[in-house]
Parts: sequence; structure tokens; C-alpha cells
Amino acid sequence: MKKYILLIVLFSQFTLSYSQEKLEREYRIKESEVSAKALQYVESNFEGVRMKWYGEENLDGKAIEAKGKRDGKLYSLKFSTDGDLQDIEMVVSFNSIPENVRNAVEKNLENRFSRFRIQKTQIQWVGDAAELAALIRGEKIAGKYATNYEITLQGTKDRRTDYYEVLADYKGEIIRESRIVQRTNQNLIY
Repeated sequence: MKKYILLIVLFSQFTLSYSQEKLEREYRIKESEVSAKALQYVESNFEGVRMKWYGEENLDGKAIEAKGKRDGKLYSLKFSTDGDLQDIEMVVSFNSIPENVRNAVEKNLENRFSRFRIQKTQIQWVGDAAELAALIRGEKIAGKYATNYEITLQGTKDRRTDYYEVLADYKGEIIRESRIVQRTNQNLIY
């Protein structure tokens, strides 16, 4: 009986920690491998911008990503394999996000980590594809969309330092925290 209880406890610990990890594989793909719907969205909203296309596989499934630079800003557009827009991200400096959001994020991170250093910050917009297109063109929009902040950081928890990806909402509240699982190199390096 004790063995079964021990197995249940070990299994539940594994599944809890597993659900909080980010394991992702990203690889270059050809434009010919991208759905027509995703291509059309990018061509109509990022005219003249040279995009690089990537396939992405993670614990949630597969996606396609277009990355490029427009007006000096780095954008990433994530699509389902069918070409439906999932989100748009733009790289920004952490100090450029609104002060009240920045302060709330810092306070929440201080509660989660004994030490942390922010590596990268992105604004993430989620919503209707047409509304997000108007948003990136700088137009006023009446529709609903969500603004989140995706932050990659190096943090220390329980005397262990790792890389993490944190998603915060427009108020600075943490929605998701995932430890980034570093891919081991399969090749011998000498």
C-alpha cells in the first residue's frame, strides 16, 4: 500500500512540475510551407517587410511564426497551422512599458524569485485578426483585444538559477510562469 501512495505522490509531483515547463523547438521553414491565409495576412499588413518563417513545436502543439522588422520594431506573428492568427508580439524594452504595470510586474517577480534579471520583454496582443491589424497600423480601434507582456528572465528560486518565461496581463499580474527547458546539444563538441 505504501508503494502505491509513494508512486501516486511521485507521479503528481512530476505532472505538476512538467506543466510549468516550456519545451519548445523552433526551426526555419520555407514560405511555400505556410498556409495561404497566414501569407495573405502578413502580405496585407506588413507590405514590403521581409519576413522569416518558422515552425514551432511545443507541449501545446504546433504553430507557424512570421518574424520581421517594421518601422524599426521587431514583430512576431503566431499562427495556427491552418493560418488563424493567435497573437502578435513586439519586442520592447522593459522600461518602456507603463510605469504602473512595470512596478506591479517587478513586485510580483520579487515575490516569486530571490533574484532575477530580465533578458527580453515583448508586448503581446491577442484578439480578432482585423482589430490587431488596425492596432499595428496605429489606428484607433473600438474592438476588444488583450494586451499582455511576455518576459524572458534569468531567475533564482530555491537556490537554483534557470531561465523563465513569464506572461503578465495589462495590470502586471502574472498569468503564467514557465521554466525554459534548455535543449541539450546532441553533438560532441571538441
